[in-house]
Amino acid sequence: MHIPDTPADLDPVWLTDALRHGGAIGDDTAVASIVSHDIGEGTGIFGQIARLEVTYATGSGPASMVMKLPCTEPANLAVAQMLNLYEREVRFFDEVAPTTPVRGPVCHLAHLGDDGRSVLLLEDMGVDYEVGDQIVGITPAQAEAVIDVLVDLHAHWWERPELDAFAWLPKNDAPVQMAAVPGIYRAGLPVLENEWADRVPAEAIEVARRLEPVFEDLMVRTGAGPLTFAHGDTRLDNIFFARPDAPAGTPAIALIDFQLSLKARGVVDIAYMLGNSMNIDDARQHWERLLRRWHDGLVARGIDEYSWEQALHDYRESILFYLCGAMSLIGSFDTGNERGATMAEAYTTRICTHMVDIDAASVL
Repeated sequence: MHIPDTPADLDPVWLTDALRHGGAIGDDTAVASIVSHDIGEGTGIFGQIARLEVTYATGSGPASMVMKLPCTEPANLAVAQMLNLYEREVRFFDEVAPTTPVRGPVCHLAHLGDDGRSVLLLEDMGVDYEVGDQIVGITPAQAEAVIDVLVDLHAHWWERPELDAFAWLPKNDAPVQMAAVPGIYRAGLPVLENEWADRVPAEAIEVARRLEPVFEDLMVRTGAGPLTFAHGDTRLDNIFFARPDAPAGTPAIALIDFQLSLKARGVVDIAYMLGNSMNIDDARQHWERLLRRWHDGLVARGIDEYSWEQALHDYRESILFYLCGAMSLIGSFDTGNERGATMAEAYTTRICTHMVDIDAASVL
């Protein structure tokens, strides 16, 4: 199947064939016209995201849907393909989503091309949900609701042997990760030192320097078990909250964007959400209580061999590792526009401050 370069390259014939291929429409249904709206500007680094409004010449099908295509910025695309991000998301919908107890978008098509590029046609979640805004930040009440869903996700896949069958799903210390992520970290460190000293705590820059020579070791440590399926990108822009007028029985929380999914300690998803999507004062006040909520949820589901002390240690290690996300945004990737730059600033200032607030460096 040919994969368009941009949403602007779509035509009714292509979309008809794609929806038939994915089983979303039958052979007696055909698309008449498409109106495309860019909805990914300033929120996605590795993809183009558009909402498609679709009318049909014959039969019926989804009136709207979301299309995801690879990014076109060369540096971002090279990293995405090196890390197999597009394959991860396609394989998630093919192999993981059907048996995972988390609300995500219905997939109308998930296709991976021979060149490593992909195309996804997904349910328009905006019908029943409102997406969070990472710049505004997640509230403690919202974080509680998301944590309860993540408990379900992590408990379902906790140390399950089926994870071994997902050869495409890396651990943090997998060769594909080790080949790319340390370089991203080291490219951002001089930028943090030279351009961010007036925006982040001086202690955070000191910790970042201490991490530089041992970053590979940190990746090995965070790649250790206990392993589960981790979303890997639980920032607020990837979390949807049910609208007040959504139909009865609509799950309160839905997750999108599984490009960065991992076999990992589940605590990575908690650290990523609180470390970069919660305002500094809220994170300072609520992080330990929220982490405890996650741990208590696992214990309630029979996972009692993972101690609170280990969860606390692993959380601190995960916060240290996710400093690499800030380094990528300030040192390596094109963030796209003004909103993308604002998102990068929110991420960087929050994770650096949180790292100091929780004394993450104590685990080094």
